[in-house]
Amino acid sequence: MTGTTNEEAAAELPFSFSHTALVVDDMEAAVKRFAEVFGVAFTTPVTSVFPYVRGTGGVTQETVRTCVSLTQEPYFVLVEVQDREEGVYARSQVGSLAYWGWWEEDTEARLRHLRAQGVGITATYAIGPDAPPAMIVTEPDLCGTRLCYVGAALRDEWADRVEREHGGGRLPESYYHVGMVVPDIDAAIERCTAVLGVPFTEAAWTESPHQVEGDVVHTPFRQRQAISRTREPYVELIEATGDGVFGPDRAGALMYYACWEPEMAQRLARLTEQGFTMDAVIRMDADSDPIAAITSRDATGISIELAHPGAKPVMEHWASTGRLPQY
Repeated sequence: MTGTTNEEAAAELPFSFSHTALVVDDMEAAVKRFAEVFGVAFTTPVTSVFPYVRGTGGVTQETVRTCVSLTQEPYFVLVEVQDREEGVYARSQVGSLAYWGWWEEDTEARLRHLRAQGVGITATYAIGPDAPPAMIVTEPDLCGTRLCYVGAALRDEWADRVEREHGGGRLPESYYHVGMVVPDIDAAIERCTAVLGVPFTEAAWTESPHQVEGDVVHTPFRQRQAISRTREPYVELIEATGDGVFGPDRAGALMYYACWEPEMAQRLARLTEQGFTMDAVIRMDADSDPIAAITSRDATGISIELAHPGAKPVMEHWASTGRLPQY
């Protein structure tokens, strides 16, 4: 037999985003919460001073306190709230996924590309007026979300911190995609492809055989979805459907961290003990074990989609070919 396996095909796909950032008002409490929920540790928080931050209000100096998960990419990044009312890390952003981040070797070229695509820039972070940006943060654009492009120096600094503090050995996995509800999936695919520079699959109808959302039961629940044709982590676009977990009021934000979970029943029981409620639980029928679930967002800002890893070959096939396999 000749040809490539799903793993070989996936390895040939372009890289995707590298991290997501969550704004928190208590760094130590957030680290403890992530450790309880995801079973991951974090680097020691570091305060970085960016002496040349160019934003809509001019040039300022900005201090940012962060820590990074001791995991494989994509990282969880926690950013401590700043004492102000506006901006990426303002108090209004606490408990929300602030943006998803991408590594960028040539930040000046990326800045030109973003501006050519009509993407607003919130701020560029640099060490001086003539230095290339170390970090670029956009205005909310892609269906309500921000992007953060991180240059090589900061990328290497994070990698060094993770390697040094983890102490060797294989890093644990984190999450395999983020989901985003969009009003018009065809328009979102076109916009994301142009801005991000990565291709997306065709939009496809997917079906959850038995989806429970509180007192509402869908048999089945159908929706249109697409994913980035990249390696994990994927960018998942979900067209707004119904008035529940994927309704129009959920559009315009990164919804959740999506994780593979082989022991679904045990994990759901543990999440319940940790104070989560479920926005949706998906089964093959009313009496079978869950195959997927979406939690509510907790006070820290965590929301999780859990999926049984039996679906992984389907996702890899979808990403590598552009078409969802039909069974």
